[in-house]
Parts: sequence; C-alpha cells; structure tokens
Amino acid sequence: MKTLLSLFCLVTYLTCALSANGWPVSLDMACNKALSAVACSFEFTNNANEDLYLLKRNTPLEGLRSQFVSVSLDGHPLQYEGIIMYSLPPTKDEFVLLKAGESISASVQITDAFSIDTDGLYTVQYSRPLQYLSVNEMSAMSLDQLRESVVRKSVHIHLEDTSLLLKPKEEGDAEIEYTVHLEACGSATFKNGDVNNSQTLDAHKRLCSGCGKAKDGVGNNNVYRTWFGAYTSSRANTVKGVYQDIRDDITSKNCIYYNNGPLCRSNSYAYTYMTGTTVYLCTIYYRDPTYCSKTGESKEGTLLHEWSHPYGQRDDVVYGRSNCKNLAKSKPDDAVRNADTYLYYYCDLQ
Repeated sequence: MKTLLSLFCLVTYLTCALSANGWPVSLDMACNKALSAVACSFEFTNNANEDLYLLKRNTPLEGLRSQFVSVSLDGHPLQYEGIIMYSLPPTKDEFVLLKAGESISASVQITDAFSIDTDGLYTVQYSRPLQYLSVNEMSAMSLDQLRESVVRKSVHIHLEDTSLLLKPKEEGDAEIEYTVHLEACGSATFKNGDVNNSQTLDAHKRLCSGCGKAKDGVGNNNVYRTWFGAYTSSRANTVKGVYQDIRDDITSKNCIYYNNGPLCRSNSYAYTYMTGTTVYLCTIYYRDPTYCSKTGESKEGTLLHEWSHPYGQRDDVVYGRSNCKNLAKSKPDDAVRNADTYLYYYCDLQ
C-alpha cells in the first residue's frame, strides 16, 4: 500500500513524506468538556516535502460553517443542527499556506451544532476529506485540480452532567416584516427588510409545483443519469422521496426568508440550518435571475438547494454543474445525497 501511495505522489508531481494515515495532510484532534460546552481542537500537518495550500472551507479553520464532524452516542448518530453555507467556488483567500512540516490548528465548540443532553460515551469523528493545492497549482489557480487527503480520525469522550451544556441555536433574530399565505403552498415570511422580496416570493411559489415535476421526471432517462448517475430503483426512490419531502414541508411549514443573514460572506449565496425553517439570503443571491436556468444560477434554484438541507436532509458534497456531473459518473451514491445535484436536476425539468 505504501508503495502505491508513493507512486500516486510521483504521478501527481507531489513528493510525499507519507503520514501515518498514508496522506500528505494529516489531522490530530482532541475533545474536552469546558464549563457549559464541549470544545474540540484540530491540528492539520503538512507531511509532504513541499509547501501546500490547504483549503479552509469545510474545515474548523473557517469556524463551524459546515458539517466536518459527526457525533454519536453509544453508536447512535446525533442530528447535525449547524449551518450549511452555499457559496461560490473558493478563491485564493480561502486557502492557507502550510509549509512542509508545518502545522496549523483551530478549535470549535461542537455543542453549537449538536444537542448533547444524555450522559454517556460519545464518539466525535472527522467526516470530510481535506482539500489542497500545490504552490504551482495555486499560482495557476487550478481550482479544478483540488486534491484530497482522506481523513479517518475519531476520538471518544465520556460526558456527564450533560443537562448543563448549551444547546445549538440559530443566529439573527429580527422582527417579522410580513407573512404571505399561499394557496396550496404554505406560507412565506420575510425578515430584515425588503431586498427583492417580491422576486424571492415568485421563486418560492414555483417550488411546490416544481418539486412535483422533478419527482414525476425521475426514471431511467438521460436527465436523471446526467445528475444522479447509473439508474437503480433504490436510488431513484430516494430521489423521489427527497422532492416529496421538500414539497410536503414547504406546504405545511412557515418558510422564513431572512435578508442579509448575519453570517453571510461576500462569496455566499445563502445558508440555512439543518433543523431550521429559515433560509438566510446573501449578496450574490440577489444578483441572480428569479427563475430556473439550464446554464446559470437562479433564485429559484438557490431556494431549492437550501430547502433540500433541512427538508430533504441533503448534504453538500460538491458544487457547480461540472462537478455535479462528474460526481454522478463516479459516485452516484454521493450524487443522491448532494444538494446541488437536486438543484440542477430540478431546473432542467422546469
């Protein structure tokens, strides 16, 4: 195995000093209870013989803005209740230079994203690959050549008096501006002013019928295979179920749209919480056309993407049309759990 990994490094022009887990970037982590929170620290080390640029997105280096750890109690997984941020492809300022042999560390409070309220033995497992570029690739900004360093690291921590721990909460309280009740499609509430609210409402109105079209279009056809990969009845039923769940929840729940969310960044479309009923809209979202496009982004598509998180329990695996198509070809199971895939399939059927 070690010989094969060395060959991989040579072929990809990366001379590696292999870490214990066999990859150029390794991770050490530890978790401790401190007062009313559980904090975990993460240290990333460059084990290669050359400098690397490590992507901070989807890691603790950017804070708790995505699910990069899973938590379980006695083998039973806990629901992630944290933020899921939908952003443009990464730019240079989202990378950190990690020189050969150097380490960088960060810590987060996992109680900000997981409800820990039962005493017992918890397992915290890092659940995302680390992405990086060589110095030459960064100079050329070859973001489509992002490499991945697989991480399989977990720690166990026995917790007592968990009733004293803080619980996750959403940010951004604001007064309700107004609520619109829609025939056969629930209601939409707007908070924090009026920023193209009428366009957001127009996009929202289409989601109920649009999810129905997307569900009815699932089958062994070119559009399905483009976005979800090789057809199987099991995966197809999952896809149908996701669109049905999104439609059901949009119809039955009061969907809240919060303008200029407090955690928005300059490259963010929107974000939501995995257990919430609010979509926080950001600057880029307002620039897009209202209705679905088969070539670009749209408000309707972004809203579908966002509601697929809390209502469809979908994750962010990859972003963008090209990456989603490649994911369908190589990893159809991952395509079925990827939020952006549901966006593009949905828009192709409208």
